Amino acid sequence: RADPTRFPSGMKALGDYIHSKSLKFGVYGDRGALTCHHYNNNIQSQSGSYGNEVRDANTFASWGVDYLKYDNCGPVAGSNQQQDYERMRDALLNSGRAIVYSICAWGYQSWMPATGNLWRTTGDISNKWEETSDGFFHGVIDIVDLNEPYASNASPGGWNDPDMLQIGNGVLTDNESRSHMAMWAIMAAPLIAGNDIRTMSTTTKEILLNPEVIAVNQDSAGIQGTRVSATNNLEIWVKPLGSKTSSTKAVALLNRSSSTANITVHFSDVGLSGQVLVRDLWAHEDKGAFLDTFSMSVPSHGTGLLKLSIPTVPQAPYKSVIEIPGTVEAEDYDVGGLGVSYYDSDGTNSGNVYRTDGVDITGDAVDGYKVGWTVAGEWLEYSVSVKKEATYAWTARVSMGGDSAAISMTLDSVDISGIIQVPGTGSWDDYVEISGTTKVPLKSGEHVLRVNIEESYVNIDWIAFKEPIVNIASPKTSPYQSNKYQVYDLQGRMLGQVEGQNSRQIKSSIQNLVQKQGIYVIRRTSGSRATAQIVHIGTSADTEK
Repeated sequence: RADPTRFPSGMKALGDYIHSKSLKFGVYGDRGALTCHHYNNNIQSQSGSYGNEVRDANTFASWGVDYLKYDNCGPVAGSNQQQDYERMRDALLNSGRAIVYSICAWGYQSWMPATGNLWRTTGDISNKWEETSDGFFHGVIDIVDLNEPYASNASPGGWNDPDMLQIGNGVLTDNESRSHMAMWAIMAAPLIAGNDIRTMSTTTKEILLNPEVIAVNQDSAGIQGTRVSATNNLEIWVKPLGSKTSSTKAVALLNRSSSTANITVHFSDVGLSGQVLVRDLWAHEDKGAFLDTFSMSVPSHGTGLLKLSIPTVPQAPYKSVIEIPGTVEAEDYDVGGLGVSYYDSDGTNSGNVYRTDGVDITGDAVDGYKVGWTVAGEWLEYSVSVKKEATYAWTARVSMGGDSAAISMTLDSVDISGIIQVPGTGSWDDYVEISGTTKVPLKSGEHVLRVNIEESYVNIDWIAFKEPIVNIASPKTSPYQSNKYQVYDLQGRMLGQVEGQNSRQIKSSIQNLVQKQGIYVIRRTSGSRATAQIVHIGTSADTEK
């Protein structure tokens, strides 16, 4: 019964008041004849439920109780612990009210998941980071270790209980308090505030009420997180969100050491690969997309809490499929994100123009946009459609403020260019055109073109593909039947006229005329047949076509 002096309106009225505040009503009991309070203070009045389980369960239900913590003090001689807890379970189930049943027997036993909704896995928690002198009381970090082996027993409706939170009780530092909250969230542990909520600080309130951290704890899959690595007191824990096979994970970076340290999570260690989006749940901040790893600085006794997820945007053209023959604008790489449609080493757009993902873009809408700040190993992909199978001529507009750089191209992972050297152009604002032909015929149909940065610091404006002009002379006729030839660029502009009796003389004359490397078309101006040839001047493919 309720104490009439302390609760003059009765417990039912108290329960109604609690429910009016959208709160739940919890009470404390014991399997023995005395509760721990009475037992430890040598108060002999009957306060436990031993032998009165049905009456007490029905009384709790009539009061509107939602939660019963059932302790383990004062056991009656000859009683059986498991049977005592099972009797109260059965009484609660038959009380006519759904009451959460919390078993507090100070350590896990195999019968508990079939008996209660939550069960203590350890002795009592103390208001300390670490407890070194007591076998029953444990510090926060001690309980993390003691609770971890029971992870497989947790599931929706059944929880390992590592005891209440000590946040805001005046001993733990702010970093230790965040670790306390983060690790209880990762372990899917009951979140029971053990502080005086009337006087808590703003920091304590922010830690206890962080909605993103609470969401990790309350995830519907009910999976308890586990430790995946531990080196030099730096640990990584992971908790799948949504399901065991989910590609969304909560990850805790726990620093148990005495100094600040960088902790790196390898995505493969937590079951992820490719591009991964990272969100900092303490800072409420998206950190961006990363490949392979993510690192952060974590203070001593602190815990970084992250949410990792895989982007759901499939690779697709940025505007439309690019036609070949045609021009590939460097800045119009496919959508899909880091590791899908591009790879950029720093994750941010250094130029801060045109697009908002991690590729570095320079320029403006008037003069055109270019991809810059490139680093070896980066790449860009473009959805293209090749009109017909052929060997194509290409021209790239590039700049290089240093000595040299290099790029290459693949089509569906097939090398089509080899290494393309980019000469220094004086500055990154001075662009030149370099040219070549594809190493292999490009097959007709839709493909993915990848531009690879082989050597750092080339700016790319565009790459144009044009069909080579086919030699219409008889295959058995020498291409040099006349000593006078008109010279054209690949845009069809006539550049002048040269003379020569053989290929060496003609190439030398063209080089003197144009003064730069590239691909040119020559057409003889006399003779019985009109013929045209492609000639390479000073390029890696400097052979007669």
